[in-house]
Amino acid sequence: MSLELDKVDLKIISILIDNARIPLQELADKVGFSRVTVSERVKKLREKGVIEKYQSVIDSDMLGYSVLAWVGLSTVQGKESYRTLEDLKQILEIESAYVVTGQFDILVKIRAKNNAHLQQILFEQVDQVYGFKKSETMVVLSAAVEKNGLDSRLVDSLAKEASSVL
Repeated sequence: MSLELDKVDLKIISILIDNARIPLQELADKVGFSRVTVSERVKKLREKGVIEKYQSVIDSDMLGYSVLAWVGLSTVQGKESYRTLEDLKQILEIESAYVVTGQFDILVKIRAKNNAHLQQILFEQVDQVYGFKKSETMVVLSAAVEKNGLDSRLVDSLAKEASSVL
């Protein structure tokens, strides 16, 4: 579902994508509106669910989790898949899991300390989830492009297309 957002909303979103910790007054200055107006707009964006949360991006390597792997899973189909997803949620090293189309049913992103730890996660946890049939693991060598959600430049291009209600 897409909401009607004007250029000011999109500018606020773009700035917050690049720096979610920007002081409200600085955000207001960049947008060209009063602090009160921008505060109200941010509040409305949160209430509408456009801004879901503010979060920190942690360097996993610094915490000792230097191996990143994507695992494609083939699993049971239909209603029973929900049980598989619930099992996957219990595995602490899984960063995300997506139900996908194509060769696999679920695509899982896993962080591990090293290759031996990854193998342990795969053999002792992932392969044991309900409905598991088979998997294919792809270990990431380096991150060529990594973004945390939408790119602010994409939002900027939406702002150029948007009609302003000002």
